[in-house]
Amino acid sequence: MAITDIVAPGRRRTGLPTQHQQAPTLTATWHVWGTTASVTVDDPSALNVARRIVSRQFLAAEKAAARFRADAELHKLYKAGGRPVTISPLLAELVSAALAVAERTDGDVDPTVGAAMTANAARRGQDISIVPVCGSRPTGSRPAPGWEQVRLEGRKLQVPAGTTLDLSATAKAAICDMAAARVRERVDAGVLVRLGGNAVSSGPAPDQGWRVPITDRAGHLDSEVFLTANAALSSSQIGVPPRHRDAPVSYLIDPHTGDLPLPVWRMVSAIGFSCLEASAYSTASLVRGIRARNWLTQLWVPARLITVDDDELFCGNWSAHTLPDTPASTLS
Repeated sequence: MAITDIVAPGRRRTGLPTQHQQAPTLTATWHVWGTTASVTVDDPSALNVARRIVSRQFLAAEKAAARFRADAELHKLYKAGGRPVTISPLLAELVSAALAVAERTDGDVDPTVGAAMTANAARRGQDISIVPVCGSRPTGSRPAPGWEQVRLEGRKLQVPAGTTLDLSATAKAAICDMAAARVRERVDAGVLVRLGGNAVSSGPAPDQGWRVPITDRAGHLDSEVFLTANAALSSSQIGVPPRHRDAPVSYLIDPHTGDLPLPVWRMVSAIGFSCLEASAYSTASLVRGIRARNWLTQLWVPARLITVDDDELFCGNWSAHTLPDTPASTLS
Protein backbone atom coordinates (compact mmCIF):
# COMPACT_ATOMS: atom_id res chain seq x y z
CA MET A 1 0.00 0.00 0.00
CA ALA A 2 1.82 3.08 -1.20
CA ILE A 3 1.23 6.37 0.56
CA THR A 4 1.52 8.94 -2.17
CA ASP A 5 -0.99 11.67 -1.48
CA ILE A 6 -3.10 13.39 1.12
CA VAL A 7 -6.65 14.39 0.21
CA ALA A 8 -8.63 17.08 1.99
CA PRO A 9 -12.07 15.82 3.07
CA GLY A 10 -14.99 17.22 1.15
CA ARG A 11 -18.40 18.38 2.37
CA ARG A 12 -20.32 15.18 2.77
CA ARG A 13 -22.84 13.84 5.24
CA THR A 14 -21.63 11.07 7.50
CA GLY A 15 -24.99 9.39 7.83
CA LEU A 16 -24.50 8.78 11.55
CA PRO A 17 -27.64 7.72 13.40
CA THR A 18 -29.11 9.50 16.36
CA GLN A 19 -29.32 6.33 18.45
CA HIS A 20 -26.83 5.87 21.28
CA GLN A 21 -26.74 2.08 21.08
CA GLN A 22 -23.58 0.56 19.62
CA ALA A 23 -23.60 -2.68 17.63
CA PRO A 24 -21.60 -5.54 19.22
CA THR A 25 -17.91 -5.68 18.26
CA LEU A 26 -14.88 -7.54 19.57
CA THR A 27 -11.57 -5.87 20.46
CA ALA A 28 -8.00 -7.02 21.18
CA THR A 29 -5.67 -4.58 22.98
CA TRP A 30 -1.92 -4.66 23.67
CA HIS A 31 1.09 -2.37 24.09
CA VAL A 32 3.66 -1.56 21.42
CA TRP A 33 5.87 1.39 20.45
CA GLY A 34 5.38 2.99 23.86
CA THR A 35 1.61 3.25 23.54
CA THR A 36 -1.63 1.26 23.38
CA ALA A 37 -2.68 -0.57 20.24
CA SER A 38 -5.96 -2.26 19.45
CA VAL A 39 -7.94 -3.87 16.66
CA THR A 40 -11.73 -4.12 16.64
CA VAL A 41 -13.78 -6.25 14.23
CA ASP A 42 -17.49 -6.68 13.63
CA ASP A 43 -17.07 -10.45 13.14
CA PRO A 44 -15.74 -12.33 16.21
CA SER A 45 -14.32 -15.12 14.04
CA ALA A 46 -11.96 -12.62 12.39
CA LEU A 47 -10.41 -11.22 15.56
CA ASN A 48 -7.45 -13.60 15.93
CA VAL A 49 -6.35 -13.18 12.33
CA ALA A 50 -6.81 -9.42 12.50
CA ARG A 51 -4.84 -9.20 15.72
CA ARG A 52 -1.91 -11.16 14.27
CA ILE A 53 -1.80 -9.03 11.14
CA VAL A 54 -1.95 -5.72 12.99
CA SER A 55 0.52 -6.66 15.73
CA ARG A 56 3.07 -7.83 13.16
CA GLN A 57 2.68 -4.64 11.17
CA PHE A 58 3.10 -2.46 14.27
CA LEU A 59 6.12 -4.39 15.53
CA ALA A 60 7.77 -4.27 12.11
CA ALA A 61 7.25 -0.51 11.92
CA GLU A 62 8.70 -0.03 15.40
CA LYS A 63 11.81 -2.02 14.49
CA ALA A 64 12.16 0.00 11.31
CA ALA A 65 11.55 3.55 12.49
CA ALA A 66 11.49 3.93 16.30
CA ARG A 67 14.06 6.59 17.21
CA PHE A 68 14.43 5.22 20.74
CA ARG A 69 15.39 1.70 19.67
CA ALA A 70 19.12 1.35 19.26
CA ASP A 71 18.57 -1.57 16.87
CA ALA A 72 16.08 0.27 14.64
CA GLU A 73 16.85 0.23 10.94
CA LEU A 74 16.53 4.01 10.88
CA HIS A 75 19.83 4.39 12.75
CA LYS A 76 21.80 2.58 10.07
CA LEU A 77 21.44 5.70 7.93
CA TYR A 78 23.77 7.73 10.10
CA LYS A 79 26.74 5.42 9.65
CA ALA A 80 26.64 6.17 5.92
CA GLY A 81 27.92 9.73 6.45
CA GLY A 82 25.56 11.21 3.87
CA ARG A 83 25.94 8.46 1.28
CA PRO A 84 22.84 6.75 -0.21
CA VAL A 85 21.80 3.50 1.48
CA THR A 86 19.31 0.80 0.52
CA ILE A 87 16.51 0.48 3.04
CA SER A 88 13.67 -1.99 3.53
CA PRO A 89 10.40 -1.54 1.62
CA LEU A 90 8.61 -0.75 4.89
CA LEU A 91 11.03 1.98 5.97
CA ALA A 92 10.86 3.41 2.45
CA GLU A 93 7.04 3.59 2.80
CA LEU A 94 7.33 5.35 6.16
CA VAL A 95 9.92 7.85 4.93
CA SER A 96 7.81 8.50 1.83
CA ALA A 97 4.81 9.19 4.07
CA ALA A 98 6.82 11.63 6.19
CA LEU A 99 8.05 13.52 3.13
CA ALA A 100 4.52 13.69 1.68
CA VAL A 101 3.20 15.21 4.91
CA ALA A 102 6.11 17.65 5.10
CA GLU A 103 5.37 18.89 1.60
CA ARG A 104 1.62 19.20 2.17
CA THR A 105 2.05 21.09 5.46
CA ASP A 106 4.66 23.51 4.08
CA GLY A 107 7.28 21.95 6.33
CA ASP A 108 5.31 22.33 9.57
CA VAL A 109 5.66 18.57 10.08
CA ASP A 110 9.27 17.81 9.14
CA PRO A 111 11.10 14.48 9.68
CA THR A 112 14.52 16.15 9.98
CA VAL A 113 13.83 17.47 13.51
CA GLY A 114 15.48 14.57 15.34
CA ALA A 115 18.66 16.41 16.34
CA ALA A 116 16.71 19.49 17.42
CA MET A 117 14.46 17.32 19.60
CA THR A 118 17.45 15.78 21.37
CA ALA A 119 19.25 19.11 21.75
CA ASN A 120 16.11 20.74 23.11
CA ALA A 121 15.74 18.02 25.72
CA ALA A 122 19.40 18.27 26.73
CA ARG A 123 19.16 22.05 27.07
CA ARG A 124 16.31 21.56 29.53
CA GLY A 125 18.37 19.15 31.60
CA GLN A 126 16.38 16.09 30.60
CA ASP A 127 17.85 12.61 30.38
CA ILE A 128 18.83 11.81 26.78
CA SER A 129 20.90 8.73 27.58
CA ILE A 130 18.18 6.51 26.08
CA VAL A 131 18.57 8.16 22.67
CA PRO A 132 21.07 6.33 20.43
CA VAL A 133 24.01 8.43 19.26
CA CYS A 134 23.15 9.41 15.69
CA GLY A 135 24.76 11.60 13.09
CA SER A 136 28.36 12.10 12.09
CA ARG A 137 28.87 15.46 13.79
CA PRO A 138 27.39 17.33 16.76
CA THR A 139 24.20 19.28 16.12
CA GLY A 140 22.92 22.11 18.28
CA SER A 141 19.40 23.35 18.82
CA ARG A 142 18.66 24.84 15.42
CA PRO A 143 15.82 24.77 12.93
CA ALA A 144 15.52 21.47 11.12
CA PRO A 145 17.85 21.03 8.12
CA GLY A 146 14.69 20.62 6.04
CA TRP A 147 12.81 17.72 4.50
CA GLU A 148 13.89 18.89 1.03
CA GLN A 149 17.41 17.69 1.88
CA VAL A 150 16.23 14.07 2.13
CA ARG A 151 16.45 12.09 -1.11
CA LEU A 152 14.33 8.96 -1.57
CA GLU A 153 14.30 7.08 -4.87
CA GLY A 154 12.60 3.71 -4.55
CA ARG A 155 14.53 2.06 -1.72
CA LYS A 156 17.58 4.31 -2.02
CA LEU A 157 17.62 6.87 0.78
CA GLN A 158 20.15 9.65 1.24
CA VAL A 159 20.21 11.77 4.40
CA PRO A 160 22.77 14.59 4.80
CA ALA A 161 25.54 13.87 7.28
CA GLY A 162 24.61 15.10 10.74
CA THR A 163 20.86 15.04 10.05
CA THR A 164 18.80 12.87 12.38
CA LEU A 165 15.35 11.77 11.25
CA ASP A 166 12.36 11.44 13.53
CA LEU A 167 9.34 9.76 11.94
CA SER A 168 7.18 9.59 15.06
CA ALA A 169 4.81 12.32 13.86
CA THR A 170 3.79 10.29 10.80
CA ALA A 171 4.94 6.66 11.06
CA LYS A 172 2.34 5.56 13.61
CA ALA A 173 -0.45 7.03 11.50
CA ALA A 174 0.92 5.54 8.30
CA ILE A 175 1.26 2.04 9.76
CA CYS A 176 -2.34 2.21 11.00
CA ASP A 177 -3.48 2.78 7.43
CA MET A 178 -1.31 -0.08 6.16
CA ALA A 179 -2.46 -2.49 8.87
CA ALA A 180 -6.16 -1.75 8.38
CA ALA A 181 -5.85 -2.26 4.63
CA ARG A 182 -3.96 -5.53 5.16
CA VAL A 183 -6.66 -6.86 7.48
CA ARG A 184 -9.35 -5.93 4.99
CA GLU A 185 -7.48 -7.86 2.30
CA ARG A 186 -7.39 -11.00 4.45
CA VAL A 187 -10.75 -11.10 6.25
CA ASP A 188 -14.33 -10.40 5.26
CA ALA A 189 -15.12 -8.05 8.12
CA GLY A 190 -15.15 -4.42 9.04
CA VAL A 191 -12.14 -3.39 11.11
CA LEU A 192 -11.01 -0.48 13.27
CA VAL A 193 -7.28 -0.18 13.98
CA ARG A 194 -5.91 2.10 16.70
CA LEU A 195 -2.40 3.08 17.78
CA GLY A 196 -2.08 5.81 20.38
CA GLY A 197 -4.11 8.79 19.20
CA ASN A 198 -4.66 7.35 15.72
CA ALA A 199 -7.66 5.32 14.56
CA VAL A 200 -8.73 4.18 11.10
CA SER A 201 -11.55 2.00 9.82
CA SER A 202 -11.63 -0.22 6.77
CA GLY A 203 -14.50 -2.13 5.25
CA PRO A 204 -18.10 -1.87 6.46
CA ALA A 205 -18.85 -0.05 9.70
CA PRO A 206 -21.40 -1.04 12.35
CA ASP A 207 -24.84 0.52 11.96
CA GLN A 208 -23.99 3.12 14.60
CA GLY A 209 -20.49 3.73 13.24
CA TRP A 210 -17.20 2.98 14.97
CA ARG A 211 -17.19 4.52 18.46
CA VAL A 212 -13.73 6.01 19.12
CA PRO A 213 -12.88 7.68 22.46
CA ILE A 214 -10.54 10.67 22.57
CA THR A 215 -8.43 10.61 25.72
CA ASP A 216 -7.22 13.91 27.09
CA ARG A 217 -3.93 13.22 28.87
CA ALA A 218 -4.54 16.25 31.05
CA GLY A 219 -7.67 14.49 32.26
CA HIS A 220 -10.13 17.31 31.67
CA LEU A 221 -11.89 16.98 28.33
CA ASP A 222 -12.26 13.37 27.22
CA SER A 223 -14.59 13.01 24.27
CA GLU A 224 -15.89 10.51 21.73
CA VAL A 225 -16.54 10.45 18.00
CA PHE A 226 -18.22 8.08 15.60
CA LEU A 227 -16.32 7.12 12.45
CA THR A 228 -18.04 5.89 9.31
CA ALA A 229 -16.56 3.24 7.03
CA ASN A 230 -13.10 4.09 5.66
CA ALA A 231 -12.57 7.15 7.85
CA ALA A 232 -9.81 8.07 10.30
CA LEU A 233 -9.17 10.13 13.41
CA SER A 234 -5.91 11.51 14.78
CA SER A 235 -5.40 13.37 18.07
CA SER A 236 -2.13 15.17 18.81
CA GLN A 237 -1.31 16.57 22.23
CA ILE A 238 1.42 18.73 23.68
CA GLY A 239 2.44 19.93 27.10
CA VAL A 240 1.67 16.78 29.09
CA PRO A 241 4.39 14.09 28.86
CA PRO A 242 3.15 10.58 28.12
CA ARG A 243 3.82 7.85 30.67
CA HIS A 244 6.67 6.17 28.88
CA ARG A 245 10.38 5.98 29.44
CA ASP A 246 11.19 7.94 26.27
CA ALA A 247 8.80 10.79 27.15
CA PRO A 248 11.45 13.39 28.09
CA VAL A 249 12.66 13.69 24.49
CA SER A 250 9.45 12.98 22.58
CA TYR A 251 7.93 16.46 22.54
CA LEU A 252 6.84 17.98 19.27
CA ILE A 253 9.35 20.42 17.77
CA ASP A 254 8.61 23.41 15.55
CA PRO A 255 10.97 22.76 12.61
CA HIS A 256 11.07 26.48 11.79
CA THR A 257 12.58 27.39 15.17
CA GLY A 258 14.08 24.17 16.51
CA ASP A 259 12.16 24.72 19.74
CA LEU A 260 8.82 23.72 21.25
CA PRO A 261 5.80 25.24 19.47
CA LEU A 262 4.19 28.28 21.03
CA PRO A 263 1.59 27.02 23.56
CA VAL A 264 -1.69 27.83 21.81
CA TRP A 265 -3.34 24.41 21.55
CA ARG A 266 -2.71 21.56 23.92
CA MET A 267 -4.72 19.06 21.89
CA VAL A 268 -6.03 18.92 18.34
CA SER A 269 -8.19 16.13 16.92
CA ALA A 270 -8.95 15.87 13.20
CA ILE A 271 -10.91 13.51 10.97
CA GLY A 272 -9.85 12.51 7.47
CA PHE A 273 -9.98 9.71 4.93
CA SER A 274 -6.74 8.18 6.29
CA CYS A 275 -4.75 8.32 9.51
CA LEU A 276 -1.87 9.92 7.64
CA GLU A 277 -4.10 12.74 6.45
CA ALA A 278 -5.75 13.27 9.83
CA SER A 279 -2.38 13.19 11.60
CA ALA A 280 -1.00 15.81 9.22
CA TYR A 281 -3.84 18.14 10.17
CA SER A 282 -3.63 17.58 13.93
CA THR A 283 0.16 17.74 14.21
CA ALA A 284 0.62 20.71 11.90
CA SER A 285 -2.08 22.57 13.83
CA LEU A 286 -0.04 22.34 17.03
CA VAL A 287 2.90 23.88 15.19
CA ARG A 288 0.85 26.56 13.38
CA GLY A 289 -0.73 27.85 16.56
CA ILE A 290 -3.26 30.62 16.01
CA ARG A 291 -3.11 30.15 12.22
CA ALA A 292 -4.36 26.57 12.48
CA ARG A 293 -8.05 27.28 12.87
CA ASN A 294 -8.38 29.30 9.67
CA TRP A 295 -6.34 26.69 7.82
CA LEU A 296 -8.57 23.83 8.96
CA THR A 297 -11.72 25.85 8.28
CA GLN A 298 -10.64 26.64 4.71
CA LEU A 299 -10.07 22.94 4.06
CA TRP A 300 -13.38 22.06 5.77
CA VAL A 301 -11.58 19.60 8.03
CA PRO A 302 -13.71 18.24 10.88
CA ALA A 303 -11.56 19.18 13.87
CA ARG A 304 -11.69 19.89 17.59
CA LEU A 305 -9.09 22.22 19.09
CA ILE A 306 -8.50 22.65 22.82
CA THR A 307 -6.55 25.68 23.97
CA VAL A 308 -4.06 25.66 26.82
CA ASP A 309 -6.85 27.30 28.89
CA ASP A 310 -9.23 24.40 28.14
CA ASP A 311 -11.44 26.30 25.71
CA GLU A 312 -12.90 24.14 22.93
CA LEU A 313 -13.17 25.30 19.32
CA PHE A 314 -14.56 23.33 16.38
CA CYS A 315 -14.05 23.34 12.62
CA GLY A 316 -15.76 21.74 9.66
CA ASN A 317 -18.63 19.34 10.37
CA TRP A 318 -17.17 17.98 13.61
CA SER A 319 -20.64 17.87 15.18
CA ALA A 320 -21.75 15.34 12.54
CA HIS A 321 -19.31 12.84 14.07
CA THR A 322 -20.60 13.20 17.63
CA LEU A 323 -23.77 12.27 19.48
CA PRO A 324 -26.55 14.87 19.27
CA ASP A 325 -26.18 15.75 22.94
CA THR A 326 -22.42 16.21 22.73
CA PRO A 327 -21.53 19.94 23.07
CA ALA A 328 -19.70 20.20 19.77
CA SER A 329 -21.49 22.88 17.78
CA THR A 330 -19.42 24.21 14.93
CA LEU A 331 -17.98 27.67 15.47
CA SER A 332 -16.99 29.87 12.58
